[in-house]
Amino acid sequence: MKTTKDFYNIIDDYIGHIQLLYEKFKDKKPVMELSLPSQKIYAYPYSEYLKTLSERSQEMLKKEYNEAIKNNKMVVFVRDNEEGVLKSSSFPIEELDYIEH
Repeated sequence: MKTTKDFYNIIDDYIGHIQLLYEKFKDKKPVMELSLPSQKIYAYPYSEYLKTLSERSQEMLKKEYNEAIKNNKMVVFVRDNEEGVLKSSSFPIEELDYIEH
């Protein structure tokens, strides 16, 4: 994940799965993380995730998270363990329609 374009391409590939997991925990307004290369998606409580970040990153997340919540968005991080990169952005929360059987 060398560029911003790479970041958004990765998110595009996983956004449906991220939305599904967010939906399960939406009442807790989690921070979402896609971990690479394992391709695992996590939903973390905001306060717990905040503690894992550097002071600078904490300040950035506080602003981004508060803005996202106000605008019905979720914060999504991509953690690329091979390249040592952690990048985030906010994405709209989609209302998921469930089909009852």
